[in-house]
Amino acid sequence: MRVIGASFILGIVMAVGMAVGCSAGGGGDKTPAGGTGGAGASGGQGGAGGDIFNPTGGMGAAGGTPVGGDVIVNANCKANCDDFPAEPIFDGVAPSNAPELFGAPDNYTPGLCIVEPHLGDSGKHGALFPANWLRVRFRVKPANNENLFEIRLKAANQTNELVAYSVSPVWAMPKEIWEAIGVKGGAIDQEIQVTIRGVNSQNPGTPTGATGTFTIAPVTAGGSMVYWAATSSEVTPTTSKLVGFYVGDETTIDALTVPQVQQGNILSEGGRELRGKYTDPKGVPQGRAQCIGCHVSTPSGEEVGFTDHWPWNNVVSTIKEGKAGEVPTYFTAGAQRLLSQPWLGMMTFSKAIWGPGNRIALTPYANRNVDIGFTDSTGYGSDRLAWFDLETNASIPWTEGQSGPTNDAIKGVQGTAWGFLQTSGESQGIVAPNWSHDGQTIVYTSAGKSQDGRIADNVETDIKTVPYNNRQGGAVAPVQGAATPGVSEYYPSFSADDKLIAYNRAGNTSGKIYYRPDGEVYVVPSNGGSPIRLAANDPPACTGQTSPGVINSWAKWSPTVLGGVPNGKTYYWLIFSSARDYPGAFIVPPNQYSPPDTRSSQLYMTAIVRDAQGNYETYPAVYIWNQDPKTSNLTPAWDIFDIPPPPPPK
Repeated sequence: MRVIGASFILGIVMAVGMAVGCSAGGGGDKTPAGGTGGAGASGGQGGAGGDIFNPTGGMGAAGGTPVGGDVIVNANCKANCDDFPAEPIFDGVAPSNAPELFGAPDNYTPGLCIVEPHLGDSGKHGALFPANWLRVRFRVKPANNENLFEIRLKAANQTNELVAYSVSPVWAMPKEIWEAIGVKGGAIDQEIQVTIRGVNSQNPGTPTGATGTFTIAPVTAGGSMVYWAATSSEVTPTTSKLVGFYVGDETTIDALTVPQVQQGNILSEGGRELRGKYTDPKGVPQGRAQCIGCHVSTPSGEEVGFTDHWPWNNVVSTIKEGKAGEVPTYFTAGAQRLLSQPWLGMMTFSKAIWGPGNRIALTPYANRNVDIGFTDSTGYGSDRLAWFDLETNASIPWTEGQSGPTNDAIKGVQGTAWGFLQTSGESQGIVAPNWSHDGQTIVYTSAGKSQDGRIADNVETDIKTVPYNNRQGGAVAPVQGAATPGVSEYYPSFSADDKLIAYNRAGNTSGKIYYRPDGEVYVVPSNGGSPIRLAANDPPACTGQTSPGVINSWAKWSPTVLGGVPNGKTYYWLIFSSARDYPGAFIVPPNQYSPPDTRSSQLYMTAIVRDAQGNYETYPAVYIWNQDPKTSNLTPAWDIFDIPPPPPPK
């Protein structure tokens, strides 16, 4: 008998909390505690002829956690492998006669719903995991008062079946076994058969059960994730924050909280006084950030750029260990003032346009009743695309009670400290831009009408591109396959190799874009082509939930792409948010900014794989079980964030 301690038993956590509020990545290198890793991808296993987009070389697979980039994992055993133990695993509570209560392995009737992982059957893929991912967790929805569960795993190259008994409907594989079959190569690139059965230990009868498969990819995933976590639709210093973790971490850390943000002198929309002097300061000092909203990593990974609360100014803040909240040394007072203008949209940066003397941010710039600058009035219209030099030495003076001199100074430095990109052929609003990693192209949402940096309601939205062209812009072009009349296509994001664009799609143009229940995640080649609907949109059928209808949104790619794998495939990883049912799901009380549907969301990971012939396969979603179910988690970013390592599990 093998007994696993309490640290491996995960119960269902029921919670109450929230999310929807103020409302969007890059790469250094950070090594979390727990191993130095083997050879990096640039040093050996990348393979000839592959497309490896790995800026730092990675940490390596065996013995550590890849951080800078993905690496190939080689199988360490072909047959008669002993990674699965010969003896059953008991959770410390399950009765010793559990095997007798279940009987022969095929003794069950259908009826148990396996929610995690999303398993494949009838020729459909099950979930695909990076080899170094958070250890696999199994969660079922009991059907007939079951209180004892058997988890049985079988792989073709393993001598034994893994068999475990638990009194909880949630059970995670012991970490040492997960590492053995994953990052150490024990059972990679093959289907692993899962059968889970449940009985009532006091009245066993015939078990209920279900079966299916999942797979561990022969590659790892690199980087770290930082996401927006909210507990209320009301804006206070404690209701929104950024939370982060590295791939494989079982705990998270608070990467940035509102009280930590040190940038000051944020003006009201009219520009005559500090924000909060005559309005509700939301519990923060006058002129300070009130809310951490849609965020992206700077290319160094040491900072984030995020959208603040009304009137939607932008802020750049450090998240580096020991410096969280500090104003970056390069972010000058003039640049801070320029980005404090009202009604800006989500920022975006590019690795190729980032370095001393050339740190540029792009953002939408909403129409207002003055040409540019601070004003009390904004309206619907066609937002423009603006660039900002974060290192500008321009002086933008401000005198309390006056906005005219400040606006005159902003006009005076237009074209040198900031300016607009030409977008020839675009007659609609430019919203939610994303900048390619090579710095050449901006992809964005073209909205029939935009509002203060956001997409307005009930309008046509399409995905288009425009060249950067050294701040000059150029002619816009619709992305074939993602600019379809009569449907909503929005929130685009370039993959790390710039070959794919992930975006949201809804089947009509009615209603609000933000947090649309019928939103789904698609990908399309960046040069246009047939759109691909991701299998990850769909919850397991046994849950009774279907998509459209579960608010799939905010897809963001992992920071590296790995090709040259011996099996001829190229692996992409993607993170997104979804309001599908989970333990602890809750309804958020609405306020004036809330969308019609305020179900809480959680984060999910999925894979898109390109084979040697250029065909794409997509896979079901993987629930990221280390996140807090008491917060609604949105707008994730998966980059190479330089955040502190989370603490070890308790």
